[in-house]
Amino acid sequence: MRGPDAFQCLLNSEKGNGLYTRNKGGITLVHDPKQAAKQMNEEKKEDILQHFETFKDYLGDKVQKGEKLGLGEEGLSKGAKRVADYLAEHEEPRNREEKVLNELWNVANKEEREHMAHVLVKLTDQTN
Repeated sequence: MRGPDAFQCLLNSEKGNGLYTRNKGGITLVHDPKQAAKQMNEEKKEDILQHFETFKDYLGDKVQKGEKLGLGEEGLSKGAKRVADYLAEHEEPRNREEKVLNELWNVANKEEREHMAHVLVKLTDQTN
C-alpha cells in the first residue's frame, strides 16, 4: 500500500479525487481513505479486496501513478499507512493474506506500522 486513498487506493489522478493532487507547490494530500471508499462502487471494491493478488496489483498501479507524480518513498509510505489504518478500522479481511496483515497491523505500535507501510510499498513495487 502506498500513497493513500483506500479505495481509489492511493490515488486516482484521472478523476482528481484521489488522496493526492498536483499543484504549483508540489503534491498535496487532499482526501482521506474513508471519503475515497464512499465514492467507490461496492462491486468494484469487493473485486479488489476479494483476492490478494488483485489487491496488490491495484495498489501497485496506484503506487506507480504516485511515483510518476513525483511522490517519494516517504510520501507513498504515509499514504499506505493511511490506507491500512482505514482498512483495519472499516473493512473485514476477505482472504487469509488480508487477515494476517490485519492482525499484524492491529498489534503493531505506531513505529512498527510505519515500517510495515514501507514494506507494503516495496511489495507493491515488486508486483508491477
